[in-house]
Amino acid sequence: MRIGNAAAAQLQLDAFGELLELAWLWYQRGFEPDDDWWRFLAEVADHTADRWREPDHGIWEMRGEPRHFVHSKAFAWVALDRAARLADALHREGDVGRWRSEADQCHAETMRRGTSKGRWFTDVYDSKVLDAAVLLLPSIGFVDWRDPVMVGTVDAVIERLVVDGFVRRREDWDDEGAFLPCTFWLAECLAHQGRRDEAVVYFDRVMSLANDVGLFAEEYDPQLGRLVGNFPQAFTHVAQVTSKATL
Repeated sequence: MRIGNAAAAQLQLDAFGELLELAWLWYQRGFEPDDDWWRFLAEVADHTADRWREPDHGIWEMRGEPRHFVHSKAFAWVALDRAARLADALHREGDVGRWRSEADQCHAETMRRGTSKGRWFTDVYDSKVLDAAVLLLPSIGFVDWRDPVMVGTVDAVIERLVVDGFVRRREDWDDEGAFLPCTFWLAECLAHQGRRDEAVVYFDRVMSLANDVGLFAEEYDPQLGRLVGNFPQAFTHVAQVTSKATL
């Protein structure tokens, strides 16, 4: 019997990137961190610079030994990149030179080891397994929406992760239903790649699953025709809003 959430003891590098990305977006909307908040952000950037080369458990809180997840590396890059941008924009002190250098190294290594022969992004370094989490990489500026490797990733997701019109998280999880945020992510990518008609089909398909007050769960079981998992799921609704903005 397992009690509690194993993620409490896991390293998830993407969390650092999520935090610095939000701080950057907040700044772009006219809000600046005070001294205490900036010191904290700089510490997060320093911590990321120290640890981005380590394996982690990834966005899906994978059990077992940690691995070098491509999504995690991309978000570690975000943490370093946004910290450097904030320091420049705010004229704040910080180890900016190191942040930039580590960000460049992280990006180069991920592009070198995180794709299948440069055709599409994989789940972890030196792998051939597909993970829908990499659909988020262009949304953070790690790669352009229309970059060939991203176009190849979208095509691979459609070919290998779409089941009954919905996107599964990973191709090695055959016992799981569709994870609804992933289908919204696919719609967003398609829209940015000029494939709006396809994007609308995926978007509308998920929208048809909302309950009477417009709420979604995290997953959908196509075989049983019902929502499953956590409900309501904020993750799904955030993906819904960001994908809708592109249509």
